[in-house]
Amino acid sequence: MNDDRERALVSLRAIRESLEDSMSDVTIRLVAEYHLTLDELEKTGVDVSDFRIPDSWVQGPDVPFIFGGYLGVPRVKRELFLIKLDSILAHLA
Repeated sequence: MNDDRERALVSLRAIRESLEDSMSDVTIRLVAEYHLTLDELEKTGVDVSDFRIPDSWVQGPDVPFIFGGYLGVPRVKRELFLIKLDSILAHLA
């Protein structure tokens, strides 16, 4: 179990490092990867419920497309995502 926890921690750190040079909002794909890592942590007995990204934080695509509808991918505000990510990293330290 300790190895699984360490692997999850390494994944969380990699996600954090991937955001270092970017000021962009976080794509839903990265949020999904983050949640998969939380799922792995949960299997080791860590309560991760407080660290999940709530659905209400996800913003839909907001670039109007000339033929109707919207372009882009759903995103989460970078600052909000980092609150959760930094919190779980501090919790596990």
